[in-house]
Amino acid sequence: MSLEVEAKAPCPDASAKVKSLGAEYVKSESQTDTYFRHPVRDFSETDEALRIRRTDDLVITYKGPKHDSDLKVREEIEFTVSEDAYTLLTRLGFEEAFTVKKKRETYELDGLTICCDLVEGLGEYVEVESADPGDHDKIIAVLDKLGVKDQATTMTYSQLLNL
Repeated sequence: MSLEVEAKAPCPDASAKVKSLGAEYVKSESQTDTYFRHPVRDFSETDEALRIRRTDDLVITYKGPKHDSDLKVREEIEFTVSEDAYTLLTRLGFEEAFTVKKKRETYELDGLTICCDLVEGLGEYVEVESADPGDHDKIIAVLDKLGVKDQATTMTYSQLLNL
């Protein structure tokens, strides 16, 4: 089990601002995240998510309920799959619920991952994350340096898009 510790905020010119902090560029990619509806429980009520992310690879991700925190902290399980994952989930009764599309630039800074996202229907966002709950203050400090700490949210892109 691993944890995801993150916050995101709207951030015009995100890439330029992140580069100005001295962050190291990692990669750029287009992401299509297809979220699934569970056949017998409502993930919006249990605060869980199951998605397949399409980039150059396909990665399935389960996200557990959020922990009580000012940052988004939740269990995250993910691994690479093949196209057969869509068929498997459908055979098990899962249904495609919605899709979130974005262009993402990924950077690293002081052990943190910083993603500059252009989210279809939402605009530019910056996401600062770690797998270590001990990085809480570092995440807040980066959001502050980017000038977006007061706009930070623990909401998911699907929640921000009202999907």
